[in-house]
Amino acid sequence: MTGPLGELVREPLSTDLIERYLRTRGRRYFRGQHDGEYFFVANAHPRRLHVHLGMSRWHSDVFTVRVNPACFFPAAEGDRLAHIADAWNQQSREVVAIVHGSSDPQRIGVVARGSERIRDRVSFEDFASFVDRAIGAAIDLFGELTLLSSCRPHLRGPSRWSETPAEPRSHDTGTRSLMSGRGSPSSVRMALHGSA
Repeated sequence: MTGPLGELVREPLSTDLIERYLRTRGRRYFRGQHDGEYFFVANAHPRRLHVHLGMSRWHSDVFTVRVNPACFFPAAEGDRLAHIADAWNQQSREVVAIVHGSSDPQRIGVVARGSERIRDRVSFEDFASFVDRAIGAAIDLFGELTLLSSCRPHLRGPSRWSETPAEPRSHDTGTRSLMSGRGSPSSVRMALHGSA
């Protein structure tokens, strides 16, 4: 968005900013239990991904994108998946891969997480670019995992999306600065721009 003199308008992190992003991407989304939490489903063939966008309830300047597949992996593959996640994380990607336990001891989950600390104002274009890159990287991660491991569907519905991962097996490197940009690959444009 530009101002009257053509300059980029910068604004604080807010629910309005997140909702405008979701609308411009043509997303059908759901609000979470707390202000600043949003959910949607992205089609990233061969599987659907659950995407959670949210502002931290404790740190209002932290914005997080969390993406996980609509399935769990066999617990027997935990060490292998942790190794893949560690290798992924060593490459300074847009998202951190985290392998975590579940309520079923026979299954484990994987989540892709990207966080940004937005202390001042941000342009809509920079914000949207960060979210697109994070989702694009998550699509790449789960595309690689699809080739290497079998994934079994969740037994429960969307309430599962907001569970806090337990027993992390991979190091979460925290937040990154908003201007660290790498573009999302063109192969994920449909998943990013509303083909649900």
